[in-house]
Amino acid sequence: MRTNIALLSTLAALAALVPTAAFAQDPAPAPAPAAVPPPAEVPPAPAGAAPSNPVAEAPATTAEPAPTTAAEAAPTGPTPAPGWMRIDSDFFGLQIWGGGTLPLIDGVGLAMDIYTNALVPGYATSSFGEFDIGPAITAGPFVATPMIGLQMDFAAHKAAALVPQFYLTGGPGPIYAELWFQYYNYKVFDGASNQINMRLFVDYKLSDYVAIGPQIELNYDSVGIPNVAGEAKKVYKMPVGGNVMFTNLGVNSTLLAFVGYETGEPYGLDNHLAGRLTYLHNF
Repeated sequence: MRTNIALLSTLAALAALVPTAAFAQDPAPAPAPAAVPPPAEVPPAPAGAAPSNPVAEAPATTAEPAPTTAAEAAPTGPTPAPGWMRIDSDFFGLQIWGGGTLPLIDGVGLAMDIYTNALVPGYATSSFGEFDIGPAITAGPFVATPMIGLQMDFAAHKAAALVPQFYLTGGPGPIYAELWFQYYNYKVFDGASNQINMRLFVDYKLSDYVAIGPQIELNYDSVGIPNVAGEAKKVYKMPVGGNVMFTNLGVNSTLLAFVGYETGEPYGLDNHLAGRLTYLHNF
């Protein structure tokens, strides 16, 4: 009997020395990012995420825990608000932006972001930056974000456009959709014309990592952009195609690829293939 008790005590002591194995855990549902020009939101992580890592029970001990002071128990700093960064490459060049959402009350936050584009030789003659701000309102499975933005032309050292905009993101169950509307008022700063940019895609989640669906975009200029025949077209760009979204690619990261056919004739180009590549990370 004494031998069995001694053996059990020895095994318990050895078990306490073995480190607990860590289990992979899917990221929690990503917070809706602030809308950006244009915005994007990572769909929620699949339901049934792995539970927190289990902790092995340590043998009973009579040692008292060390007392903690109020200073040690207090948090070291404010809780960070949800943030994100995004990189795009498409017809308009390379665009980089980032932002976040400050929580206000239940279901409402203050979204803000900054945006900049890179000069593209042969196309862009200016370098633009933009600041946007507005409320992010959660309504069921959707987040509605009306915003107002100010676009700056860094190359010309002046304000370029006032940008009212609206974004609707989210969806029920395996459906995830994004609707974007941006109105660039250039005339308020003596620009030649105003522009509207719109985007809509609806994706269906095939698995925890892949979602696909149709996508359509529209670019409108109040004066018109010349096509290959020299005719001014107000709807100068309207690609139609499909979207593939790779979610949970790393921790809180997403890759998106849009490939479509350009039904417009932007800047004198014939109909051609259109698309966009996007990387998005939530913090």
